[in-house]
Amino acid sequence: MQKSYLLIIFTCLLLVFAGCSKTEEKEITTNIENEETETQETTSEDPDSADTKEEEEENTSEEEEKTEEESPSEETEENETPADPGLKIYQPSLGWEKKFTDGEDIVLTEKVIAVNDEYVQLALTLGGNQSIQIYKWTPTELALVYEEVSVDDASVNILDSFTPNGDPELLLSDASTQWELLESGVKLDVQYGSFEDVYVIQKVTDEVEDADTIYTRYYAPGYGLVKETFEVTGEYGYSGETELAIVEK
Repeated sequence: MQKSYLLIIFTCLLLVFAGCSKTEEKEITTNIENEETETQETTSEDPDSADTKEEEEENTSEEEEKTEEESPSEETEENETPADPGLKIYQPSLGWEKKFTDGEDIVLTEKVIAVNDEYVQLALTLGGNQSIQIYKWTPTELALVYEEVSVDDASVNILDSFTPNGDPELLLSDASTQWELLESGVKLDVQYGSFEDVYVIQKVTDEVEDADTIYTRYYAPGYGLVKETFEVTGEYGYSGETELAIVEK
């Protein structure tokens, strides 16, 4: 009887051990399957990840190429040299009224009536008479292209309607002119003040019989004409000058 109980107990223990072994084997198998599944998922995801990296690298490369292409143009824009204003820096400003003295009295008044990219209209008052002068004033040329004397009102703007003279009087130009450039970069003192980089031009005419009439003009940056002298040679010659004394802006 005792032997029978022992046999039964031993048999039960074997069954229990066998069950445990199967459970462990099942768990091990399950774990292995899970690891294989994770490995497969990782492997299946890797191509997408590689493609993404390649796309990112391509995008980065394209952006770098664009930056390299844009950089020269930006540097070119930064290095562009502004246009040379040339003679335009000698042009007086719109609305300015300049008064010239002969050393004692105001004898000439010059007012800037109108200005555009190419022309400047001046109203002149000399000895009670009014006249209109229009200059072609560009970076490379200064020329008197229109003049009308003894007008009733020189302050009327005709810049959009006037017809230039057929034979303009060239004062400064790259081409040959009626006026000779005597000096440039001159320092000049007049009653109004001191100027630098002044242009000095001169013209000689035979308007007086048996004599030469010599006109000399001085143009200063930002002000235009600031001084003018004349001399008539010969037995009865004489001379005179006017210079800038007052500027009303």
